[in-house]
Amino acid sequence: MGDVAIETLEREKKTAVQDRHVLGSLRQSHGLLLKAVGRKHWPRVVVMTRRTIRKDKYVDYVGEYHLELLIKLGLLPVMVPVVEGTEVCLEQYMEKMAGLLLVEGEDIEPRYFKAKPTNYRYLQKTHRLKDQIEIRLMKYALKGGIPVLGICRGSQVLNVAGGGSLYGDVQKEKKSHRPHLDPDRYDSYRHPVTVVRGTPLESWYGLRDLLVNSYHHQGVRNLAPGFRAMAYADDGLVEAFYDPRSVFTVGLQFHPERMLSEYKGNLRVWQAFAKAIFSGSVDNKTQTEFLRGCPKGSRQC
Repeated sequence: MGDVAIETLEREKKTAVQDRHVLGSLRQSHGLLLKAVGRKHWPRVVVMTRRTIRKDKYVDYVGEYHLELLIKLGLLPVMVPVVEGTEVCLEQYMEKMAGLLLVEGEDIEPRYFKAKPTNYRYLQKTHRLKDQIEIRLMKYALKGGIPVLGICRGSQVLNVAGGGSLYGDVQKEKKSHRPHLDPDRYDSYRHPVTVVRGTPLESWYGLRDLLVNSYHHQGVRNLAPGFRAMAYADDGLVEAFYDPRSVFTVGLQFHPERMLSEYKGNLRVWQAFAKAIFSGSVDNKTQTEFLRGCPKGSRQC
C-alpha cells in the first residue's frame, strides 16, 4: 500500500471516530429524543434497504449511520426489504408511515423519466424491483404530504417521482472537470458546492460555501416542477433541492450523516427532518420554521 493510500485510510479512520463522537453526544444534546423516549409509539420512518451478495447469499441492509440517527432522534426505522413479494404488502408499510428516508443504491432505470440516449449509453447496474418500490413509496409520500428526506440515489428518486429527469453520467455529459466519484478517496473525497441564499440549506449550515462528499455518476438534469435548488456544484450540477410547498421534502446528493463532525448543519438537516415528522399537521408559519431548521429561540439544535 502506497503512502497516499495509507494517508487516505488514516484520514478516513479519524473522520469516522469524530463522527462517532457526534453520534454519541446526540443523546445529551438533542431534546427531541428525551421527549420521544416517553412515547408509547415512536413515529415510523420507512427506509428502503439495499441488496448485496455475501458468501453467495443475498443480504439486505441499511447503513448504520442512518439507523442510529433515526433512533437517537426518537424515530422508529421500518426497513422495507428488496425481495419479491414486498409490493404485495407495501400498503401495510405505508399505513403508519410518518416519514420516508431513501438513501443509496444502484442507477435508476431511464424508463421512469424523460430520458435521452445518453441515459441508456452510460447506464450502469440497476435494480428494477428497488426502483419500483421506491418510486411507489415516494409518490405516496409526496401525495400525502409526508416528510421526505432523499440522500444520494434517494434524492434522484425524489426528483424522478416528482416529474424531473437525470443525467446518465454527470461528468461525461456535462464535459465537466469535476469528478463526482473518486474510488481512490471514496469516503475522504470532497468537492465544493455553493449554497443558494434564502433556502433551508443556508439556514441549517449558516454558510454559502461547503465541501461535500460525493458517491454518484447519475445526477439531476431537470428539477421536478415546483422543486427549487438549494446548492450547486462548481460544474452547475444541482446538489441539493427542496419543495417549498411542503412541510419537509428535501433531496441531498451528498451524505450529511457521513460528515457529522465537519459542519453543524449536517446534523441540523436530520433534526429538521425529525421535527417535521413530530410536528404532524401544523400551520404554514410553523411549517416554514421547521423547514428552515430550528424555530427561533429553540435550544434543540
